[in-house]
Amino acid sequence: MCNKLKQGGFSVFTLGRTVSESVAGVICDLSKSEEVSVSGKFDILVHTAPLWLLPDNLEKIARTGVQRIVAFSSTSVETKAASEQESDQSLVEALRRAEQNSRRIALAHSIGLTLFRPTMIYGFCRDKNVTAIANLINRFGIFPVAGSAKGLRQPVHALDLVESCLYCIDNEMSVGKTYNLGGDETLSYKQMVDRIFLGLGRKPRTIHVAVTVYKALLAAMLKLRVLNGISPEVAGRMNEDFCFDNGPARADFAYSGSKFLDNPARDLPHGGISY
Repeated sequence: MCNKLKQGGFSVFTLGRTVSESVAGVICDLSKSEEVSVSGKFDILVHTAPLWLLPDNLEKIARTGVQRIVAFSSTSVETKAASEQESDQSLVEALRRAEQNSRRIALAHSIGLTLFRPTMIYGFCRDKNVTAIANLINRFGIFPVAGSAKGLRQPVHALDLVESCLYCIDNEMSVGKTYNLGGDETLSYKQMVDRIFLGLGRKPRTIHVAVTVYKALLAAMLKLRVLNGISPEVAGRMNEDFCFDNGPARADFAYSGSKFLDNPARDLPHGGISY
């Protein structure tokens, strides 16, 4: 993100737990707003940290003269709204409250705010979805799916989100709006897994497990702490559609996502091959 902004002619200053060597910045924990100190004159804020960290710091940020904010929420606001999992409900509530408070404070300070709600983000082996699937494939050579795993997905690459930020910064059409952003390709969960196999240079080998059995296995592994916080509801979601309309983003700032895994060597662990 920082490099793209610099290439676009912007002077970049970062605020967060890590600071890139290529840009100026201050290391701080945004979750401790009382410790966050922002000084200087800034025009634009791109907030890529969890959205619930924005409202508590927004009053301080407003005093720097910021006139424009692009911030990231998540389509989980909609896809996990009906979840029975307590952690999912907490996430949805945190995002909803953060969206509402960010809009309210931005409006009070006449700051133009745009919110992005990406779907499944992946890229550079730094995500928790595609990379996790690839790691399991690399380790075991097979991947279990629940039922037919027919639920539709629109994985979106991190670079597409970066480009969207650049397009929106000077775009008045996007001010005050919230956009769902998915990739350019819609795949079933099973097709997505098969694409990951191919990107790793492997023949797809999936095994289909009944949804009820899959849920029971995940619940047992969660209880035994074999898996790190993976909800049994994942099994049911493999057969649910989580797709969104990119039309408003295309109309307002010519949004265009990438095909899924068009560069597997870059985006999968241990490299990959084109297919």
